[in-house]
Amino acid sequence: MKLLLILLAIPAFMFPLACLIYILWQAWGSLDLSLLTGAKHASSMIQAGQSLLPQISGSLLLMGIACALAMPIAMALALFHSLYASKYQQHGLMMMLQLFQGIPPIVYGLCGLVVLVHLLHWGISLAAGGVILAVIILPLLSSNIIHALERIPLEQTEAAKSLGLSSMQVIRRVWLPSAWSGILTGLLLSMARALSETAPILFTATVFSGVTWPDSIWNPVTSLQTHIFYLAQEGSDAHAVGIAWASASILLALILCFSLLAWTLRAAEINNYSSYVKDKSSDSRRSIWRISKP
Repeated sequence: MKLLLILLAIPAFMFPLACLIYILWQAWGSLDLSLLTGAKHASSMIQAGQSLLPQISGSLLLMGIACALAMPIAMALALFHSLYASKYQQHGLMMMLQLFQGIPPIVYGLCGLVVLVHLLHWGISLAAGGVILAVIILPLLSSNIIHALERIPLEQTEAAKSLGLSSMQVIRRVWLPSAWSGILTGLLLSMARALSETAPILFTATVFSGVTWPDSIWNPVTSLQTHIFYLAQEGSDAHAVGIAWASASILLALILCFSLLAWTLRAAEINNYSSYVKDKSSDSRRSIWRISKP
């Protein structure tokens, strides 16, 4: 049985690794400082002197706005779930978060195109893209914060309430210091999710070129995601395709950085929780031994 499970797990590990190696292999010939300082050669879609800095900054701007909008809402939902919601409300809230998390991103993009871009006349803009990405990452971020609060030992909360602390004081003095690593883990995973989305910002926020830095949130931006999409369509232009692979490797590196940071924090949090449970179990065994001792 163990051997069968290992054989089934090997493809799940090898396939992503093979994809990563293939992307790096395809991008290797185009990865150099000219990506940041400016292209040395022009092609059908790349101008001489054009760099990827606007695309990188555009992706990070969209990610930052999305996380800034989603974080307070996600925190409010998590606190409502933990403090005031009944069992039925908690179940309904988690079910809705799972439902919204399963909606394809392109559906969010179409809704943003209809409502934000056309109905509200925001146009293709940084604001529209940030709002749509915030809606996409909100279920993921809320779920992670809820789980982080649920991992706080009940004894700590009950001890704080027995001392007369109000709900706000319990949140500030007990919950946030105990759950900060889980909350930060959820935020990092949401950042990685925001960086990986293409279709929503393709409809609401980005253009291919002509923008170095947006003058305001009502202007469009360029991003690595849509830059790869446009360049990949130029299959006959080897230089453009090479830049697309290089852009993909840079985007992948950014996503991996946030994901690895989240994984490190999650591992540390699990170790701390396991140590707490182990210590609690040891204290319980010692108490039982004292009671049973004649």
